[in-house]
Amino acid sequence: MVNEHRRSVVLQERMETLFKKAEELSVLCDVEIGIIVFSPDKKNAVYEWPSRDKFKQLLMRYLDKPLVERLKKLTTNEMFLMKEMDAKMKKIEQQKTEEKEMEQLFSQLYLGEKTVFDLDKRQLIGVRNFAIKAEEKAVKRRIQLKLQDQRLSSPIDRIPLRVAPLNVQDQRLQLPVDDPLALRLAPPEN
Repeated sequence: MVNEHRRSVVLQERMETLFKKAEELSVLCDVEIGIIVFSPDKKNAVYEWPSRDKFKQLLMRYLDKPLVERLKKLTTNEMFLMKEMDAKMKKIEQQKTEEKEMEQLFSQLYLGEKTVFDLDKRQLIGVRNFAIKAEEKAVKRRIQLKLQDQRLSSPIDRIPLRVAPLNVQDQRLQLPVDDPLALRLAPPEN
């Protein structure tokens, strides 16, 4: 059983917190806020904030405005989600563009058209991350091929791969010594 007195006390505490946050929001954002709460416990129990008269004035000012003006800043859930989706899509497109740029830089480094000394810090980090991802894909592909050869049906995604975290301060591209790219990327000897 729910203690009705306790429920009433909790409701009162929550409303005080709500009204306090509304006041803070009103001051911080320089907006007018009105809140009305209907109590589930008592019939016809209504709580207005900041006060009944101020709430009525605020509501009347709002209703006196033309419908077009009231709807001007209205945001529906659908519009909000569409904006969020557009922002996420732009971010994904930006990441794809950056990945293509890093792939081109990696190819230029591999072919000897550029050296690591031609790249800035962002490009070095991006190329290193691209190389790590490429290595991960190659390892997963080799594991898949082995599993197919052994006719095992274990999904490859369950096999964890550990990659060392990227140290932003480290601008050296670390590759195995026997890698032909490492020989081209080695700093010039004096």
